[in-house]
Amino acid sequence: MNLNDAIKLREGFEEKTKKGFAYFLKNIGMVILMFIFIFILTNPACITNPKEFFGQFHVDSLWVVFALFCSVAGFYQLAKSVQREDRASGKEQRIDEYEQAMRRNDIEIKKQHADLTMKRLNINHLIDNELKDLIIKLDADRAAILEMHNGTNNFSGLPFVYADMSYEQVSNRINYATDEFKNVNLAKLSFCSVHWQDKTWIGTVNEVEKDDPYFAAKLRYVEVNFGAFVILEGLYGPLGILSLFWKDEKNHPTKTKIIAELNHSSQILTTLLSSVKE
Repeated sequence: MNLNDAIKLREGFEEKTKKGFAYFLKNIGMVILMFIFIFILTNPACITNPKEFFGQFHVDSLWVVFALFCSVAGFYQLAKSVQREDRASGKEQRIDEYEQAMRRNDIEIKKQHADLTMKRLNINHLIDNELKDLIIKLDADRAAILEMHNGTNNFSGLPFVYADMSYEQVSNRINYATDEFKNVNLAKLSFCSVHWQDKTWIGTVNEVEKDDPYFAAKLRYVEVNFGAFVILEGLYGPLGILSLFWKDEKNHPTKTKIIAELNHSSQILTTLLSSVKE
Protein backbone atom coordinates (compact mmCIF):
# COMPACT_ATOMS: atom_id res chain seq x y z
CA MET A 1 0.00 0.00 0.00
CA ASN A 2 1.44 3.38 -0.99
CA LEU A 3 0.89 6.82 0.59
CA ASN A 4 -2.02 7.72 -1.73
CA ASP A 5 -3.83 4.51 -0.82
CA ALA A 6 -3.37 5.26 2.88
CA ILE A 7 -4.72 8.82 2.45
CA LYS A 8 -7.75 7.54 0.52
CA LEU A 9 -8.37 4.93 3.19
CA ARG A 10 -8.23 7.53 5.96
CA GLU A 11 -10.50 9.95 4.09
CA GLY A 12 -12.97 7.15 3.41
CA PHE A 13 -12.97 6.18 7.09
CA GLU A 14 -13.52 9.80 8.18
CA GLU A 15 -16.39 10.23 5.71
CA LYS A 16 -18.06 7.04 6.88
CA THR A 17 -17.58 8.12 10.53
CA LYS A 18 -19.30 11.47 9.85
CA LYS A 19 -22.14 9.79 8.00
CA GLY A 20 -22.50 7.24 10.77
CA PHE A 21 -22.78 9.94 13.46
CA ALA A 22 -25.37 11.88 11.41
CA TYR A 23 -27.27 8.64 10.88
CA PHE A 24 -27.17 8.05 14.67
CA LEU A 25 -28.58 11.52 15.43
CA LYS A 26 -31.38 11.05 12.91
CA ASN A 27 -32.32 7.76 14.49
CA ILE A 28 -32.37 9.38 17.95
CA GLY A 29 -34.64 12.12 16.57
CA MET A 30 -36.96 9.52 15.09
CA VAL A 31 -37.17 7.74 18.43
CA ILE A 32 -38.02 10.98 20.27
CA LEU A 33 -40.69 11.95 17.73
CA MET A 34 -42.10 8.44 17.82
CA PHE A 35 -42.29 8.62 21.62
CA ILE A 36 -44.18 11.96 21.45
CA PHE A 37 -46.52 10.55 18.81
CA ILE A 38 -47.28 7.38 20.81
CA PHE A 39 -47.61 9.36 24.06
CA ILE A 40 -50.24 11.66 22.55
CA LEU A 41 -52.18 8.80 20.93
CA THR A 42 -52.24 6.73 24.12
CA ASN A 43 -53.30 9.69 26.23
CA PRO A 44 -56.27 11.34 24.47
CA ALA A 45 -56.96 13.45 27.56
CA CYS A 46 -53.95 15.57 26.67
CA ILE A 47 -55.95 16.74 23.65
CA THR A 48 -59.52 16.75 25.01
CA ASN A 49 -58.63 18.28 28.36
CA PRO A 50 -54.99 19.43 28.29
CA LYS A 51 -55.33 21.83 31.25
CA GLU A 52 -56.41 19.05 33.54
CA PHE A 53 -53.90 16.58 32.07
CA PHE A 54 -50.90 18.85 32.19
CA GLY A 55 -51.95 20.64 35.36
CA GLN A 56 -49.74 23.62 36.18
CA PHE A 57 -48.33 23.85 32.63
CA HIS A 58 -51.64 25.34 31.35
CA VAL A 59 -51.30 23.78 27.90
CA ASP A 60 -53.98 24.56 25.31
CA SER A 61 -55.41 21.81 23.01
CA LEU A 62 -54.16 23.65 19.97
CA TRP A 63 -50.58 23.33 21.14
CA VAL A 64 -51.00 19.62 21.72
CA VAL A 65 -52.44 19.13 18.23
CA PHE A 66 -49.59 21.21 16.85
CA ALA A 67 -47.06 19.04 18.69
CA LEU A 68 -48.78 15.95 17.30
CA PHE A 69 -48.61 17.34 13.78
CA CYS A 70 -44.97 18.30 14.14
CA SER A 71 -44.06 14.88 15.48
CA VAL A 72 -45.83 13.14 12.57
CA ALA A 73 -44.31 15.48 9.96
CA GLY A 74 -40.86 15.26 11.53
CA PHE A 75 -41.04 11.50 11.78
CA TYR A 76 -42.07 11.28 8.11
CA GLN A 77 -39.23 13.56 6.94
CA LEU A 78 -36.64 11.73 9.01
CA ALA A 79 -37.87 8.37 7.73
CA LYS A 80 -37.60 9.58 4.13
CA SER A 81 -34.13 10.98 4.82
CA VAL A 82 -32.97 7.70 6.35
CA GLN A 83 -34.46 5.80 3.42
CA ARG A 84 -32.59 8.02 0.93
CA GLU A 85 -29.35 7.54 2.84
CA ASP A 86 -29.90 3.78 2.89
CA ARG A 87 -30.37 3.79 -0.89
CA ALA A 88 -27.30 5.99 -1.37
CA SER A 89 -25.29 3.78 0.96
CA GLY A 90 -26.44 0.69 -0.93
CA LYS A 91 -25.47 2.30 -4.22
CA GLU A 92 -22.03 3.22 -2.88
CA GLN A 93 -21.62 -0.32 -1.59
CA ARG A 94 -22.48 -1.76 -5.00
CA ILE A 95 -20.02 0.63 -6.66
CA ASP A 96 -17.32 -0.40 -4.16
CA GLU A 97 -18.05 -4.07 -4.81
CA TYR A 98 -17.88 -3.48 -8.58
CA GLU A 99 -14.57 -1.61 -8.27
CA GLN A 100 -13.15 -4.39 -6.09
CA ALA A 101 -14.28 -6.99 -8.63
CA MET A 102 -12.63 -4.98 -11.44
CA ARG A 103 -9.39 -4.76 -9.45
CA ARG A 104 -9.47 -8.50 -8.77
CA ASN A 105 -10.12 -9.14 -12.46
CA ASP A 106 -7.23 -6.84 -13.46
CA ILE A 107 -4.91 -8.68 -11.07
CA GLU A 108 -6.06 -12.04 -12.46
CA ILE A 109 -5.46 -10.89 -16.05
CA LYS A 110 -1.94 -9.72 -15.17
CA LYS A 111 -1.26 -13.01 -13.40
CA GLN A 112 -2.50 -15.00 -16.40
CA HIS A 113 -0.33 -12.89 -18.72
CA ALA A 114 2.72 -13.53 -16.51
CA ASP A 115 1.97 -17.28 -16.44
CA LEU A 116 1.56 -17.43 -20.22
CA THR A 117 4.76 -15.46 -20.71
CA MET A 118 6.67 -18.02 -18.66
CA LYS A 119 5.04 -20.86 -20.61
CA ARG A 120 6.06 -19.20 -23.86
CA LEU A 121 9.65 -18.89 -22.68
CA ASN A 122 9.66 -22.51 -21.55
CA ILE A 123 8.52 -23.91 -24.92
CA ASN A 124 10.73 -21.78 -27.20
CA HIS A 125 13.72 -24.11 -27.13
CA LEU A 126 11.46 -27.16 -27.62
CA ILE A 127 9.97 -25.64 -30.76
CA ASP A 128 13.39 -24.63 -32.08
CA ASN A 129 14.68 -28.17 -31.53
CA GLU A 130 11.74 -29.66 -33.42
CA LEU A 131 12.37 -27.35 -36.38
CA LYS A 132 16.07 -28.23 -36.36
CA ASP A 133 15.15 -31.93 -36.41
CA LEU A 134 12.97 -31.36 -39.47
CA ILE A 135 15.83 -29.66 -41.31
CA ILE A 136 18.17 -32.55 -40.49
CA LYS A 137 15.68 -35.33 -41.30
CA LEU A 138 14.55 -33.83 -44.62
CA ASP A 139 17.71 -31.93 -45.59
CA ALA A 140 15.60 -28.77 -45.82
CA ASP A 141 16.94 -25.22 -45.94
CA ARG A 142 14.34 -23.55 -43.77
CA ALA A 143 11.77 -24.72 -41.21
CA ALA A 144 9.47 -22.04 -39.85
CA ILE A 145 6.19 -21.37 -38.07
CA LEU A 146 3.93 -18.49 -39.01
CA GLU A 147 1.76 -17.89 -35.95
CA MET A 148 -1.63 -16.35 -36.63
CA HIS A 149 -3.11 -13.44 -34.71
CA ASN A 150 -5.99 -11.00 -35.06
CA GLY A 151 -4.65 -7.50 -35.65
CA THR A 152 -7.91 -5.53 -35.87
CA ASN A 153 -11.52 -5.93 -36.98
CA ASN A 154 -13.57 -4.20 -39.63
CA PHE A 155 -16.76 -2.35 -38.68
CA SER A 156 -18.83 -5.54 -38.86
CA GLY A 157 -16.44 -7.33 -36.49
CA LEU A 158 -14.84 -9.52 -39.17
CA PRO A 159 -11.16 -9.94 -38.19
CA PHE A 160 -8.19 -9.08 -40.34
CA VAL A 161 -6.05 -12.21 -40.03
CA TYR A 162 -2.32 -11.69 -39.73
CA ALA A 163 0.65 -14.00 -39.25
CA ASP A 164 4.18 -13.58 -37.94
CA MET A 165 7.13 -15.87 -38.57
CA SER A 166 7.74 -16.32 -34.85
CA TYR A 167 10.05 -19.33 -35.18
CA GLU A 168 12.65 -20.04 -37.86
CA GLN A 169 15.59 -22.41 -38.27
CA VAL A 170 17.80 -22.46 -41.39
CA SER A 171 20.60 -24.48 -42.94
CA ASN A 172 24.00 -22.98 -43.68
CA ARG A 173 22.97 -22.58 -47.32
CA ILE A 174 20.57 -19.65 -46.88
CA ASN A 175 19.93 -16.61 -44.67
CA TYR A 176 17.18 -15.97 -42.15
CA ALA A 177 13.92 -14.53 -43.51
CA THR A 178 12.02 -13.66 -40.33
CA ASP A 179 12.04 -9.92 -41.09
CA GLU A 180 10.36 -10.55 -44.46
CA PHE A 181 7.38 -12.24 -42.81
CA LYS A 182 6.40 -9.84 -40.03
CA ASN A 183 2.73 -9.01 -39.57
CA VAL A 184 1.74 -10.59 -42.88
CA ASN A 185 -1.86 -9.86 -43.87
CA LEU A 186 -3.09 -13.28 -45.03
CA ALA A 187 -5.98 -11.64 -46.88
CA LYS A 188 -3.40 -10.37 -49.39
CA LEU A 189 -2.17 -13.90 -50.08
CA SER A 190 -4.68 -15.52 -52.41
CA PHE A 191 -2.64 -18.74 -52.14
CA CYS A 192 -3.86 -19.11 -48.54
CA SER A 193 -7.50 -18.63 -49.54
CA VAL A 194 -7.24 -21.18 -52.36
CA HIS A 195 -5.47 -23.92 -50.40
CA TRP A 196 -6.53 -23.31 -46.77
CA GLN A 197 -9.07 -26.12 -46.76
CA ASP A 198 -6.44 -28.54 -48.10
CA LYS A 199 -4.68 -28.35 -44.69
CA THR A 200 -1.47 -29.64 -46.33
CA TRP A 201 0.23 -28.45 -49.52
CA ILE A 202 3.55 -29.30 -51.18
CA GLY A 203 5.03 -28.09 -54.48
CA THR A 204 7.25 -25.66 -56.36
CA VAL A 205 7.24 -21.88 -56.33
CA ASN A 206 6.17 -22.01 -59.97
CA GLU A 207 2.98 -23.76 -58.84
CA VAL A 208 2.48 -21.13 -56.13
CA GLU A 209 2.81 -18.42 -58.81
CA LYS A 210 -0.21 -19.76 -60.67
CA ASP A 211 -2.43 -18.90 -57.69
CA ASP A 212 -0.50 -16.03 -56.16
CA PRO A 213 2.32 -14.18 -58.04
CA TYR A 214 2.84 -11.84 -55.08
CA PHE A 215 3.49 -14.69 -52.62
CA ALA A 216 5.70 -16.49 -55.14
CA ALA A 217 7.82 -13.33 -55.50
CA LYS A 218 8.24 -13.11 -51.72
CA LEU A 219 9.34 -16.76 -51.59
CA ARG A 220 11.88 -16.32 -54.38
CA TYR A 221 13.26 -13.24 -52.62
CA VAL A 222 14.19 -15.43 -49.63
CA GLU A 223 15.72 -18.14 -51.87
CA VAL A 224 12.82 -20.60 -51.88
CA ASN A 225 12.04 -22.77 -54.91
CA PHE A 226 10.24 -25.71 -53.29
CA GLY A 227 8.06 -25.75 -50.21
CA ALA A 228 5.57 -27.58 -48.04
CA PHE A 229 2.89 -26.23 -45.68
CA VAL A 230 0.65 -27.75 -43.02
CA ILE A 231 -1.97 -25.97 -40.91
CA LEU A 232 -1.47 -26.20 -37.13
CA GLU A 233 -5.02 -26.68 -35.85
CA GLY A 234 -5.70 -25.81 -32.22
CA LEU A 235 -8.73 -26.63 -30.13
CA TYR A 236 -10.48 -23.34 -30.95
CA GLY A 237 -9.10 -22.69 -34.43
CA PRO A 238 -5.87 -22.47 -36.43
CA LEU A 239 -2.73 -21.58 -34.49
CA GLY A 240 -0.49 -21.08 -37.48
CA ILE A 241 1.30 -22.63 -40.44
CA LEU A 242 4.26 -25.00 -40.29
CA SER A 243 6.46 -24.40 -43.35
CA LEU A 244 9.39 -26.22 -44.91
CA PHE A 245 11.46 -24.74 -47.75
CA TRP A 246 14.21 -25.91 -50.10
CA LYS A 247 16.50 -23.72 -52.14
CA ASP A 248 17.01 -26.45 -54.75
CA GLU A 249 13.79 -27.32 -56.57
CA LYS A 250 15.10 -30.79 -57.49
CA ASN A 251 17.05 -31.86 -54.40
CA HIS A 252 14.47 -32.85 -51.77
CA PRO A 253 12.94 -36.05 -50.33
CA THR A 254 9.77 -37.63 -51.71
CA LYS A 255 6.48 -35.88 -51.08
CA THR A 256 5.29 -38.90 -49.06
CA LYS A 257 8.23 -38.63 -46.66
CA ILE A 258 7.89 -34.86 -46.37
CA ILE A 259 4.18 -35.06 -45.54
CA ALA A 260 4.75 -37.87 -43.02
CA GLU A 261 7.40 -35.86 -41.15
CA LEU A 262 5.33 -32.67 -41.33
CA ASN A 263 2.26 -34.37 -39.86
CA HIS A 264 4.32 -35.87 -37.04
CA SER A 265 5.96 -32.56 -36.16
CA SER A 266 2.68 -30.66 -36.48
CA GLN A 267 1.18 -32.74 -33.66
CA ILE A 268 4.12 -31.95 -31.37
CA LEU A 269 4.15 -28.24 -32.26
CA THR A 270 0.38 -27.88 -31.94
CA THR A 271 0.53 -29.32 -28.43
CA LEU A 272 3.31 -26.93 -27.43
CA LEU A 273 1.62 -23.84 -28.89
CA SER A 274 -1.76 -24.80 -27.48
CA SER A 275 -0.28 -24.80 -23.98
CA VAL A 276 0.31 -21.08 -24.49
CA LYS A 277 -2.65 -19.96 -26.59
CA GLU A 278 -5.38 -22.11 -25.00
